Amino acid sequence: LLEVPVVLLTAKGMTKDRVDGFKAGADAYLPKPFDPEELLSIVDNLIRRHETLSGENVKVDDLKSDLDEIKYLLLERGGGGVGAGWVEATNVFLAPDERDVLELLCKGLMNREIADELFISTRRVEQHLTSMFRKTKCSNRTELVRWAVST
Repeated sequence: LLEVPVVLLTAKGMTKDRVDGFKAGADAYLPKPFDPEELLSIVDNLIRRHETLSGENVKVDDLKSDLDEIKYLLLERGGGGVGAGWVEATNVFLAPDERDVLELLCKGLMNREIADELFISTRRVEQHLTSMFRKTKCSNRTELVRWAVST
């Protein structure tokens, strides 16, 4: 069973719940409601990762090095590539309020948590996300976070 990927599909979407799920061994955590396409992408990714890790060319030291680099980018460069002008250096202009929402989104917060943190309404968070989807040509939250991390 150690080789079976675990995807948690749950109504619990708070950061603590997700962290607990990952600590319990989940490979992915997808709060409801979710887009079926996102679930399929996660499953495809887990299958590819399993095939890659099962190969003979994968070394633990290489994986540790990759993880150290990812941790550096997430923690030292400002929460998933947001801040310190990293996102601002792209050709996409994000308003300060949008950058604030994106930073919290990259930290894994849900709309309600973002709204509470920024003292705005959930509807306003949704408006900022919609605006960022349009500007970045992303179609969902996951793509937007990937965009933020890769730019």
